Amino acid sequence: MGTSQVIGIPLRWNDVDAYRHVSHVALVAILDDGRGRWLDSVVGSLLPGWGYVVARLELDFRAPASLGERVLFGSFAVEHIGSSSIRLQERLTTDSGTVVVEAVSVIVAWDQDEAVGRPLTGAEKAALAEQSASLSPWLGSAP
Repeated sequence: MGTSQVIGIPLRWNDVDAYRHVSHVALVAILDDGRGRWLDSVVGSLLPGWGYVVARLELDFRAPASLGERVLFGSFAVEHIGSSSIRLQERLTTDSGTVVVEAVSVIVAWDQDEAVGRPLTGAEKAALAEQSASLSPWLGSAP
């Protein structure tokens, strides 16, 4: 079982809402940015321009983050690998380790030319399997 990779994602001025917190919409975008960078590091070398779509996104907001944080840290780990989809455990934390968001996403490998989902290759599954890890007991295990 591999370990989760942590990716620093800088906050932008427009990520903050009227309450001086990073808005829930910005947190979704920050997770998306981190997820894309994480996927590039895991499978991007196998297939440059690796395409995917998000089929499901479930979030639990645990604590507020403010612009003063400057950077949130995204952790991403594979929970389950299907024939064409991957279920990921995702987390955003502050520099001090406060959990801001915990999430589960399901992404589907995407054939950009045909605009349809496609099966994962053996090499992609192997690379993703190396990233299997648990981020927390809250996220549980695959059913």
